[in-house]
Amino acid sequence: MSARTRIMPLAPLLVLTLALTIMTSLTGCAGPSRESPMSEWTFTQGEAFRAQRDAQRLNPGPADDDPVVGLDGRVAERVMKNMRDGEKKADESNTVRFKIGK
Repeated sequence: MSARTRIMPLAPLLVLTLALTIMTSLTGCAGPSRESPMSEWTFTQGEAFRAQRDAQRLNPGPADDDPVVGLDGRVAERVMKNMRDGEKKADESNTVRFKIGK
């Protein structure tokens, strides 16, 4: 078997590998263009925020004078305590610490 016949079967594999590499690298360039339906989504994002902001500019007062109902004092105290203390530290009972130096 000569060297030429051993190399020839690798040529189709090399072409296939090169084609797959080029197609894979070009898929990163594929994305929604301005003409695609996905481009419409970018223009409608934030509409609810803008509507609420504009409504508050027109009438900055509260919607009604009803008191806020539903926040328990004990729950609020616990929430504030948790917020101030932060998250609980992880259990370090299985942790081994080595002190090197002073």
